[in-house]
Amino acid sequence: PDEHLIFLGMDKDAARPEWTIMKVLPVPPITVRPSITLDSGDRSEDDLTHKLVDVLRINQRLRENRDAGAPQLIVEDLWELLQYHCTTYFDNQTSGIPPARHRSGRPLKTLAQRLKGKEGRFRSNLSGKRVNFCARTVISPDPNLGINEVGIPVQTAKELTVPIRVTSRNREQLRQMILRGPDVHPGVNYIIRGDRFRVRITDRTKYIWAGFRCLNPQCHSGSEDEPYPGYRPDLNEVLPAPNFLPGLVLKQQKRRNSFGELEEEWGVDLDSTLSNLRGEDERGLPLPEDDPRAAIHYRWKWEMENPNEYLPEHLEVTCPHCGSPEIEDEYGNAIGTDIEDRLSTHDLDGNPRPGVVVERHLIDGDVALFNRQPSLHRMSMMVHEVRVMPGKTFRFNLADCTPYNADFDGDEMNLHVIQSEEARAEAKILMRVQEHIITPRYGGSVIGGIHDHISGAYLLTHGDRILPKNLVLQVLGDTNWDGELPPEIEEDGIIGYRGSDVLSLIVPEGFKLDYMSRIGDQVNVTKGNVSGTIDKRGIGAEDGRLLDAVVHTHGPEAGAEFLDRMTRMTISICTSLGFTTGIDDEDLPPEAKEEISMINQRGSDAVDVELEKFGKDGRRYETRPGRTPLETLEENILMILDEAKTESGNVAKSFLGSDNAAVMMATSGARGSMDNLAMMAGSIGQPKVRGKRLERGYQDRVLAHFPRNSKGAQEKGFVGSSFKRGLEPTEFFMLSVSGRESLVDTAVRTAKSGYMQRRLINAMDDLKVVNDGMGSVRNTANRIIQFEYGEDGVDPARSRGGKPFDVSMVLDDALGGEN
Repeated sequence: PDEHLIFLGMDKDAARPEWTIMKVLPVPPITVRPSITLDSGDRSEDDLTHKLVDVLRINQRLRENRDAGAPQLIVEDLWELLQYHCTTYFDNQTSGIPPARHRSGRPLKTLAQRLKGKEGRFRSNLSGKRVNFCARTVISPDPNLGINEVGIPVQTAKELTVPIRVTSRNREQLRQMILRGPDVHPGVNYIIRGDRFRVRITDRTKYIWAGFRCLNPQCHSGSEDEPYPGYRPDLNEVLPAPNFLPGLVLKQQKRRNSFGELEEEWGVDLDSTLSNLRGEDERGLPLPEDDPRAAIHYRWKWEMENPNEYLPEHLEVTCPHCGSPEIEDEYGNAIGTDIEDRLSTHDLDGNPRPGVVVERHLIDGDVALFNRQPSLHRMSMMVHEVRVMPGKTFRFNLADCTPYNADFDGDEMNLHVIQSEEARAEAKILMRVQEHIITPRYGGSVIGGIHDHISGAYLLTHGDRILPKNLVLQVLGDTNWDGELPPEIEEDGIIGYRGSDVLSLIVPEGFKLDYMSRIGDQVNVTKGNVSGTIDKRGIGAEDGRLLDAVVHTHGPEAGAEFLDRMTRMTISICTSLGFTTGIDDEDLPPEAKEEISMINQRGSDAVDVELEKFGKDGRRYETRPGRTPLETLEENILMILDEAKTESGNVAKSFLGSDNAAVMMATSGARGSMDNLAMMAGSIGQPKVRGKRLERGYQDRVLAHFPRNSKGAQEKGFVGSSFKRGLEPTEFFMLSVSGRESLVDTAVRTAKSGYMQRRLINAMDDLKVVNDGMGSVRNTANRIIQFEYGEDGVDPARSRGGKPFDVSMVLDDALGGEN
């Protein structure tokens, strides 16, 4: 009864419980389940249609059997079968029910499968979808581009377009682009007329759309019945009447016909025509104002300088086909027939009208979104300015690699061209690369020096280096430096400059820095003067103190300029001074190799001693609390072998000098570590699987090469060789076992963290910071989740390493400190 519905939580006027049971099976229209014709001519129906046919067929059989008075058992079987078909029509993955299958044995994709999951309607077609105006290709580095720029291949720039509306200001620039057509960059691919009709620009239509139209009804291009009546049959061949373009230059060219004979025909001299439209002669000098070739250019200049005024007589244009004959109006005045500029923003009566929309090629300075998958944080998609370049790959500055997590071993990236003016402005303000130098993760710079940049800065500033004058001028030329030079220093009769003074040229004033570099050297930056060694801790991505200070005190614009100059300067230093590493950097003298082999032997002997102490069953062995004797033994052996590896590493380090390129890379933080070098030159040590020595393999031993139940250093995988010397076959196998574990572990970790991130994002996607004075965090129901954002109200992307401001800098400013 209606009065009881309130207890079920139902409104009697809106719903009834029996409405939850379907009495009629809804059949979707054929647009939802289209039928396709295969190459063989057979028709293939959609999975939903197959299911509906099953339902219909069983329903029909059920009715026939019921009406014919069939036995109860058969009717119940058909009843259950009908129920099965209805269930699988809605969801073919219901638990406890075998899925309905196609003749080929493939499970059918029914309604629920169309909607759910990664390939379903929501995630695949609504939340994310394939888009137009995008490109994807391989990436490569270009240290001469700024951090805000991206290099685009000419081929790509000709395919991707930006819609621009013709205005009185850009009309002539767009006219020249239309004239170049779709195949010459920068040209035009489409024009959208005022009636929203898209016209593809081709080699024939480009002259029509870039030009004028004569409105004389007698001006036509001729037909079979009526010959061409005009004065310019040569022009009519290229640009048929009533279309024409003042300043169009024709040239005669020869072409072979279908019989292989040479025929003369008229074509357009594009370069000369474009020069005329610019009002220039072939040498680039301006043409006189009354020259009819430059009429379009000077008409445009007159319109810009004298709006709402009639054109002077020498700028009036007549139709070259018919000569724009004069006709008398009703008052007896002789007026030339009208002509119309197709790109004009005014109609014939002088009233304004919207200009046509021109879809032009990408040109330098356009903004585009650049993205590398997986997009794990907001810096995986940033706005770059386009630079059209020769080549076939996207290019960008090396400093941008860290936020994209990109390298150049075949990575591909996506480019999306923004289509509307509002979106372009919004993207440029919010998403430009320079706005993301400081990451919101920890308030430090995520865009900064990597590899060569750090090596270059280290070479420049380490150990008070003096550089010869010619080399410094070369470096400053590469950096595009046009300011004053640092103070000169003479050493051994050679005039030069101190490296730290050269770097100081590009460091702005206004902050003071005092910190310890990675090699234990005191670094001081005061009033833009740098002293000490600049390494990863100074300019490195994710660690650069100097970089952070520049962005925090001078803003992203100055930060981007500093980064551009710093990357160019440091790479130029590497090139000019020469910096390379090779296999001979890991060479050790014979006495070092002997010492390492002795250390390895001592470690192996110590393991044997430990095994003797343990005996057969380890009853007398001294165990650690909470450990079995065997576990204690394994821990002790691991400690002995790790000590042996550390010792051999120290020997290798002591014999590799500080001027060794590999050591310089490790100490400056450019690439690698001293541990890597120790493994290359010293010894690799004990491979581990799940933190223990190798155990599995053959019965009671790792490999068939060893006796059963032996637990010695070599038998359980200790690698005494270095990568430089090469590994024994058994060592190679043991090391590849632990290498395999780390590969599997990485793959599993990626999948787990990916799903974890997805759940986190979906759980928090309705949270927002509200402008209520406190910056509280609320959800879409306006419930307060957090009274103050992050419990401290600080935006990490604008903080000083998580703190709201730098206290020492504020005190320096207030008390007159040195910055």
